[in-house]
Amino acid sequence: MPGIQSTLQQHDLDFLERIARAWDVEIITRDVDTARADLAGKMVLPDVFHPFINSLAENVLEAWRTLARKGGRQTWAEFTRVNGEIRSFGPAKRAREDPDLHPVSIAESLWYAGLIGRAFFRGEGEPVEHVYIPDELLSFQKPANVEEPSPVRPAVNQSPRFITRADSAILDQLTDLLASLRMQRTIPEEIFTSWGKPRAFLQDLLLSCGLIDQSGQPVASALKTFFTAAREEALWQVYQAWRASTTINELRLLPGLSCEGSWQNDPLAARRVLTGLLTGLDAGGTWWSISSVISGIKETDPDFQRPAGDYDSWFIRDLESGAFLHGYNSWDRVEGALLYYLLTGPLHWLGLVNLARGSAEGRYTACQLVDQTRGMLTGAPPAVDWREKQPITVKDVRHFIIPVAAPRMLRYQVGRFAELVSASVKDTRYVLTTKSLKKAAEQDLHLGQLLQLLEKDQPGLVPSELRKMEQRWSLKGPEAVFERVTLLRFIDPADCDEFFIAACKRFSLERLNPLTILIRSNQEEGIIKLLNRLGILIDRSADV
Repeated sequence: MPGIQSTLQQHDLDFLERIARAWDVEIITRDVDTARADLAGKMVLPDVFHPFINSLAENVLEAWRTLARKGGRQTWAEFTRVNGEIRSFGPAKRAREDPDLHPVSIAESLWYAGLIGRAFFRGEGEPVEHVYIPDELLSFQKPANVEEPSPVRPAVNQSPRFITRADSAILDQLTDLLASLRMQRTIPEEIFTSWGKPRAFLQDLLLSCGLIDQSGQPVASALKTFFTAAREEALWQVYQAWRASTTINELRLLPGLSCEGSWQNDPLAARRVLTGLLTGLDAGGTWWSISSVISGIKETDPDFQRPAGDYDSWFIRDLESGAFLHGYNSWDRVEGALLYYLLTGPLHWLGLVNLARGSAEGRYTACQLVDQTRGMLTGAPPAVDWREKQPITVKDVRHFIIPVAAPRMLRYQVGRFAELVSASVKDTRYVLTTKSLKKAAEQDLHLGQLLQLLEKDQPGLVPSELRKMEQRWSLKGPEAVFERVTLLRFIDPADCDEFFIAACKRFSLERLNPLTILIRSNQEEGIIKLLNRLGILIDRSADV
């Protein structure tokens, strides 16, 4: 921190005289340099400092001590938000207003007493303006012998009924997504809904892990490393990639908000402050109040993602009301919502946090650190040995049911041959189709290769019917097709003859029997017009 001499450099002679008057000391005022040196020397004398500091108003003294407990430094925006503004006066206006005698805020009382200074300090990013206590004055404030209590409090209910346990299913979901990207198939949006994770988050996470390139295609060498890593090691790698990613931006994923304009935020800042707070929580299975986690950060580091305390330059719209969220009053709706999302989203998805709530639906109210994975917060891999031994099941010949924690390599291979049709918290379901097998063949993949892999890992898994299907497909390809068609039925065969003769001049039709003609959907409009011209009124009541 700057010392008292450099702090007083910020002030002119009139200002120095006002500080001296507040401290009740005489200084030499021949010139500003002499006055500055004389005042600085007297302010650091214990028998001068202690009587003065103890004479301050209680609220002013508490504000100064609070700043000292923070290490003697705080962002200017946060300090003035809590302690009020400091007006900017030149010598003439200062002489008229006497702000040292008539301060409008606690901050102004400390400023005109020379107890604080202002300067720019570099933190994680650009230099940010701070208020500080000069080193010599800060040394008078003895450090507290007790640690500051944690702002996070235990949840009222330590035996919640409705619990959502953290798991490692994200590894399986990433694998499913990798297979779809490799085959250039789009996973239906309802699958991501059932997973409870946004498509954008998972795809950006793959990019952050180096598992796909900028074009969205899997990187073969990275896949090999990912699939051969033990499950706990793979989760550790994914967590590290998320923790360091600037590609993933949770602020822009918040439901109900729209971030507009070209401004940029640092997505690392929110992760850093939240994981830092969680690191300090006791182990032992305690359920912690989520609201106190959020309010604790609001109390100790509210400007974590806005280092300059600027709450007006970001354009964030509330989609429900259409209003832009400006000013510190929007903290709960923006910063608070972001912290809640990180806690109940990524930190839960990555296996670190269990969640609980008061009912089967609704907002989560409590969180619990997972003992086996909490070490990831401090740079240690998960303390668990997960085995990917859950068996794959084949149902109805061509359906594959792949549970969570089945071998990721097999999951990926199934995903290259089959289409993902449904998912739940327990498993993913794929189905072989002519379309999926044709797509696989385009990449020189053959169904027999998949069956060999499955049989090698799980002897007896492949039913004889599936083997027969593979043999017929490899020899003949598709052998049958379902078509949705319309049947045009006549009451009198003569009417059917008349129509068929007229229609064959324009349409390619198939007559099934003396009364019935097969009509394709794209022919219906023309067929109806022809029937009308022949004077035949068609009954469409049976059209479903």
